Amino acid sequence: SDEEKVNAPAPAEAPKKDDKAAVVVKIDPVGFENRVRAIPGSPGNYGALEGLPNGVLYLTGSGPQTLKFYNIDDRKEETIAENVGGYDISANREKLIVRSGQTYAIINAKPGQKVSDSALNLSNLEMKIDPRAEWNQVYADALRILRDWFYDPNMHGVDWKAIGTKYGELLPYVSHRADLDYIFGEIAGELTSGHTYVSSPPGTSKVERVDNGLLGAEIVADSGLFRIQHIFPGENWQDDFRSPLTEPGVRVKEGDYILAVDGASTKGVDNFYRLLENKADRVVTLLVNSSPTATGAREEKVRPVKKETNLRYLDWVQSRRAMVDKLSGGRIGYIHLPNTGAEGNRELFKGFYPQVDKQALIIDDRYNGGGFIPDRMIELLERQPLNYWARRNVKPSATPAFSHVGPKAMLINGYSSSGGDALPFYFRERKLGTLIGTRTWGGLIGLSGNPDLMDGGNISAPQFRFMDTSGMWQVEGVGVAPDIEVIDRPELIAAGQDPSLEQAVKLLLEELTKNPPKPVVVPPVKVEN
Repeated sequence: SDEEKVNAPAPAEAPKKDDKAAVVVKIDPVGFENRVRAIPGSPGNYGALEGLPNGVLYLTGSGPQTLKFYNIDDRKEETIAENVGGYDISANREKLIVRSGQTYAIINAKPGQKVSDSALNLSNLEMKIDPRAEWNQVYADALRILRDWFYDPNMHGVDWKAIGTKYGELLPYVSHRADLDYIFGEIAGELTSGHTYVSSPPGTSKVERVDNGLLGAEIVADSGLFRIQHIFPGENWQDDFRSPLTEPGVRVKEGDYILAVDGASTKGVDNFYRLLENKADRVVTLLVNSSPTATGAREEKVRPVKKETNLRYLDWVQSRRAMVDKLSGGRIGYIHLPNTGAEGNRELFKGFYPQVDKQALIIDDRYNGGGFIPDRMIELLERQPLNYWARRNVKPSATPAFSHVGPKAMLINGYSSSGGDALPFYFRERKLGTLIGTRTWGGLIGLSGNPDLMDGGNISAPQFRFMDTSGMWQVEGVGVAPDIEVIDRPELIAAGQDPSLEQAVKLLLEELTKNPPKPVVVPPVKVEN
């Protein structure tokens, strides 16, 4: 019937055939390197490469970068946009979103684009967040990150699913993001692994820090005023080590009294630093005198720093080096390594080259905060001469030009951590000398980076663990034990002593007595007729 025809299901349409056949990509690795062709261009920095059907996109230049395109068909380089800090490409490879400073824009993947013409108005961009829903997701992601990125798939024997269920019962009671970080800290602790850190999202703390001014000196109360007891040395060519009272034009010395700060008298002030509140990096006027009286006082313009950590560190290192020099009669050198990162390598190079002629060396690894794996640092310390060169009227020079052949000792303690654990392990492995002090921290499961959480927080998943060359686990959870245990007792340190350092000097002097350094002597020149 007509009614049946109306209600009957429509006949299925025949499948449409694609106008284009499906593309099949096959990669033949054999001889691949011989089929590669270099894109022409001058030497430089090229990054963020993306392929298009007819060429390659890339960022190049230093500072403000330029987004460029090499057109393979036309064999020429073209500029897409100037002053680009980063970009991403759409799935169809036709549009780009680019960042220029604080401006974002969507542009065509074609030459001659101007970011300003396509800038996105983000002034009213808002994102609505349901904190509890987000925290639930963040919790799930944190568990997955540790599960999938941790170096040991067995999770150190922990039932990871059970851990998620156990701590998940606390989620309904989380009322602040800090509560979630607390839970993450407990979960990280279940792994009993070093380098499992929890980081809060940016902007979690709303308290703005006020940087009070510091003078790079020990200031003590005296005669109802304040006296400069000690001025920390600085390296004023780098701002992080700037010592305000040692800068050019400042005529202040140890023992001087500070009578006023910016016109406010210091007399009777309960806390001297109250007068420097919020004055870091601002020029202040100090009224100073060699005696606690106003007669003959003078004004000095000083620019305080926001922290003295580096200055106090530098002062401590110089005092250790002076102690070694005095105890050894100038025969032993001293180098402290604050970490195995950029600062530690800088201090190693700064201290090693001037002291290669010392008969012995103390390498101080105490309080080493770690960083990178210190193989290059050990290579420098174990370097030996390959030969000497005789020159007229000067002592023979060596190749390599800087190497130390005398005995060495390394100081360690429980604050020698991570790379500071590896350094003494390598020192012993290469038989470079004696380890003195106390057992190191014991944290050699390392980080390579893993995804952040959706709100910008992070829980780190260690991805590699230290093994020795015989295939045995070492250091992690145990540390590196000293050859000679010496405890730096706090009352001795407070009295100006340094037991570990003193033991190292004593040991090295004994070694120098047993095996005196042999001078390099140029032999007589024989001429054969």
